[in-house]
Amino acid sequence: MVPDSLTRAAYKLYGDSVAVSDLKQFADRGHTLTVDNGWRAVADHVLDWLAEQGIHGSGPDR
Repeated sequence: MVPDSLTRAAYKLYGDSVAVSDLKQFADRGHTLTVDNGWRAVADHVLDWLAEQGIHGSGPDR
């Protein structure tokens, strides 16, 4: 797990970038959050964020 202060410091480094970025923390989740139990909630959040950016995927569920 990464301390909140480090996560926020890394996010701030993107402040001057032209890249679109956002910070979403998933409580009690480690680096394997995309393969652990509950991964679907993480994936759904990512897909929703991408859709908000106008990026739409294709697949059987979307």
